[in-house]
Amino acid sequence: VPIDGSLMVQSVIGEEDGGIGTFASLLRGHRGNAAIVCEPTRLNLIPAHAGALTFTVRVPGKSAHACVRLEGVSAIEKYLDIHRRLIQLERERNSEVEHPLLGKLPLPYPLSIGRVQAGNWSSSVPEELIFEGRIGVAMGEASDAVRRQFERTLLNLAEEDPWLRDHPLEIKWSGGQFESGEIPLNHPLVKLCQQCMVDLTGHERVLQGAPYGSDLRLLVNFGGIPTVLFGPGDVRLAHMPDEHTESSQVILAARAYILAALRFL
Repeated sequence: VPIDGSLMVQSVIGEEDGGIGTFASLLRGHRGNAAIVCEPTRLNLIPAHAGALTFTVRVPGKSAHACVRLEGVSAIEKYLDIHRRLIQLERERNSEVEHPLLGKLPLPYPLSIGRVQAGNWSSSVPEELIFEGRIGVAMGEASDAVRRQFERTLLNLAEEDPWLRDHPLEIKWSGGQFESGEIPLNHPLVKLCQQCMVDLTGHERVLQGAPYGSDLRLLVNFGGIPTVLFGPGDVRLAHMPDEHTESSQVILAARAYILAALRFL
């Protein structure tokens, strides 16, 4: 099919670790007037997503034989206080969300602990606990401000605990570091994709915000390319057993991409 412009398909690596593939592509000078990221949106349209910052925290304890456990300091018990404080922080950060799309979600900016590892034997007081997780970044919020708030929350808790006051927590920011990103809800790219779905299915798609980070923010914030998340599959089936996408959605998505490209170009 002849087209008046050029169409580029990028298959990139490292999205889960912050989008190094898309970042490398942009550094090489690859640009466009619009982009579609094929995130699993159930073919709904997502022009705005939150950010997410991955962290690792080490909680120190003091080892002792289990039979005299009071002579040790359990890193697990210290973590329980930390976990409760982080739940409180999540609640505070999601108390007044006014964004027109993210504000509709039950939890726009999740703070989730995804991995906890502690101890080395069942009959010893654990002298160390490592936990990893991610904290959401609000729309338009600076990532450094989120890091400072997270660190300040843990440091304030440590100041209240005699053991942690003298044995500091170790906080590291590693893995995916996603800023938020968005384009206007009424952007021509959003309207184009919406009309394509109406013409293909007879129904408008839902306009949504996403509580996760994606390569959209690199394309928009760094590349200056208007971008929308629009793809087959459901994020609720991602990062879990039996991850899959219905073939009918893949076919419909391909038709929508072709139609959008022809009309845009």
